[in-house]
Amino acid sequence: MSWIEHRDCPKTGTRLCALSDIPDQGGFEVAFGKGDENFRILLLRQGDLYWTYRNQCPHFSLPLNFHPQTFVVMDSMVICAHHTAFFSFDDGVCVDGPCAGAGLTPLPSTFFGGEIYFGNSET
Repeated sequence: MSWIEHRDCPKTGTRLCALSDIPDQGGFEVAFGKGDENFRILLLRQGDLYWTYRNQCPHFSLPLNFHPQTFVVMDSMVICAHHTAFFSFDDGVCVDGPCAGAGLTPLPSTFFGGEIYFGNSET
């Protein structure tokens, strides 16, 4: 199933967070729905730049964080707390670990007035 078909996928225009909610050089999660199969979004930030990915490791489809809002980040990479896979901020590619060469699923987002919204004009 594509992320677009997920029952808890937010609608285009849904507010995710303010850029300032994301720790600089860190991650922030926004979840939609309830239970283990909810739709989890990971936002990463480096200064004024941000990236939006599905918070789901391609290795076993688990979220990258073990505890809420706690992401292990090092040298512009986010590390899966379950499998120690290293994912690059800028393209989501796993550069080391059990799923090397695979990648996080990028999600569309729009920045306006200091806020990040889900989707863009193409979704």
